[in-house]
Amino acid sequence: MPTTYPPLFALPEIPAGTSGDAADRTLVLIRAAYDLLDEAGLEGLTIRAVLARAGLARRAFYERFQSKDDLVLAVFDQSLRAAALQFREITARCAGPVEALQAIVTGIVVGQLGQDRMGANRRGAALSREHLRLAQTRPSELNSALEPLLDVMAGHVALGMGQGVFRAADSQLQARLIYNLVSTTVHTVLLAEEGGAADPAEREGLAEDLWEFCRRAIQS
Repeated sequence: MPTTYPPLFALPEIPAGTSGDAADRTLVLIRAAYDLLDEAGLEGLTIRAVLARAGLARRAFYERFQSKDDLVLAVFDQSLRAAALQFREITARCAGPVEALQAIVTGIVVGQLGQDRMGANRRGAALSREHLRLAQTRPSELNSALEPLLDVMAGHVALGMGQGVFRAADSQLQARLIYNLVSTTVHTVLLAEEGGAADPAEREGLAEDLWEFCRRAIQS
């Protein structure tokens, strides 16, 4: 059965029976932002629009976030944590660290293809722009959001080093270098695809090329 990869910018669904407590309202705001990015990209993501979609008062927003940037960072945090959990499950079924890392690289490149609709392209392009901007303006918070996924990658890099299939190096640094290369390339692709449809064959070919580049860089 073909592997289904998680979109890097996906959110878990709001649990049934949301009770309205603080944690639930935070997730409702994040979900509203996510949906607005689907519908109108960054232009449609305003605090007023988020509150209207969430059905919450302005106070509810500012009790949780100081600015729109904080909300966008929360979207990244939730989506990247969800992706990390799914990649952990996928790689647990892999035969070894080489196959596991290839699955992650491939998933980052082609995962968005699982959402065949225009909104996914708008959201992907919008969050790509924000990822690049926040990497400069809010690097520590963005790095914190990336940690769960980078930890999964670093674990497989370290395992490969222990088995002698990857050259000895700092596993966390190697994981970050791989992620930076792959994600920056994907951001460029998502921005180019905004308003259009992704070509599955091109994405799959890109995933193969990126993995081959990464494999050669870290192999022993």
